[in-house]
Amino acid sequence: MNMHNKLSVIAVSLLGLGLSGIAQAEYVGAASNTTNIQVGQSTVNGGPHVAGKAGVSVASLGAANFVDFAGISAYASTSSTSPTVYTLDYSTAAPTDHSNMGHFNFAKVGSSDIWFGEWSQTSSASDGTHSVYYVGDNTGTTVPTNGTATYAVSGISNFGSNGLLSGTFAADFAAGTLRGAVSNASSGYAVNIGTATIDASTAAFSGSGATATVSGGSVASGGAVSGNFYGAGAASLAGIASFGSSSVYNTAFGGTKN
Repeated sequence: MNMHNKLSVIAVSLLGLGLSGIAQAEYVGAASNTTNIQVGQSTVNGGPHVAGKAGVSVASLGAANFVDFAGISAYASTSSTSPTVYTLDYSTAAPTDHSNMGHFNFAKVGSSDIWFGEWSQTSSASDGTHSVYYVGDNTGTTVPTNGTATYAVSGISNFGSNGLLSGTFAADFAAGTLRGAVSNASSGYAVNIGTATIDASTAAFSGSGATATVSGGSVASGGAVSGNFYGAGAASLAGIASFGSSSVYNTAFGGTKN
């Protein structure tokens, strides 16, 4: 299938198929700017797309339908990194109406239906629209209230320039805290989530002390952190760090327990 046909299939799926709806409770996620991107349970059935999975809606098109990430990934180019980063670039697509669909970089957490990534209207994360997101199935999720755990975490932020980020997060379930950072040695970019607070009753974590650095120098601070644990015993996690008007530094992340 050539790129024109691939774009046509995705555009039709986003704009014309399925039933619109509100994300169901078992799918939990968030986006840094819902004017651009919304996440939730997929509602589209058609072509490669299946309803009832982790999905995304491109708000710039006014699309009410949520398309599953698994289906979209079939049309993406892929990186050689682990985890695989899927890239969909509609910012230079033809015909011109496809350009409204923007540029995606996203990845999957382990083998679960949990995804995280970034979107911008153009292929440049500095265009002022750079948004990050995560979403996943939290069916059967439980979070311990004692003990500790570490997570191998990957991150995406301006993937074309910064590459895939990686690092370790440490959860202290008794204290109700999550700390950690992701970075890329080659690009020098790093994001530290500070100390996020874990709410075991909702499986969520949040904070307001994220920082971004380039080669050790601060470029953004006071970032808002939001995320969720997934699976029995908090087997996985995903989340975002967003920096307000400094949206170029917004970062999505996800990982699994060591």
